[in-house]
Amino acid sequence: MFLSNKTIKEYLNKGKITIQGDIQIETKGISLHLGEELLIPKPYQTVDSRNPQEIEYVNYNLKKAPYVLKPNDFVLGSTKELVKTDRDIITFIDGRSTYARLGMSIHISAMVLDGLPFGEESSVLEIKNLGLFNIILNPHERLGTYLFAQLSSPIEGEKESMYSNQKEVTPPQFI
Repeated sequence: MFLSNKTIKEYLNKGKITIQGDIQIETKGISLHLGEELLIPKPYQTVDSRNPQEIEYVNYNLKKAPYVLKPNDFVLGSTKELVKTDRDIITFIDGRSTYARLGMSIHISAMVLDGLPFGEESSVLEIKNLGLFNIILNPHERLGTYLFAQLSSPIEGEKESMYSNQKEVTPPQFI
């Protein structure tokens, strides 16, 4: 069952959901905003998960200038917000329809943010321009919504992840 704005407000007051950053409650979730840094992959690298090597990126500071996401471009960003939930709540990212209508996706896979019940973190955004327009990315721009769903019971055990408690843009890690 997805949480409504009423339940989200209650859970924020009780501390079952915590957000660091500006909180904008929507009818079905909390607005998420782009952070201040992007990782732009250097082109034509070969990635082999069985023989991992460091992937090279260029750091881009959005505070210095907006970024022009051209057609077919792909970058990594992260949310401005840091989120944590209790273990009986899972979190999803829903992209903003306005950008989807331009051809931009903000979260390509892994729709469930499975690290949130185990730590406070920002979410990495896989931003891809599938459209024909140049799209300007500005820091703190609203790109989507965090959605929350109630689990039938709390998650048991611990989750070990190399991405736990990420506070910034984190590239993929195969090691």
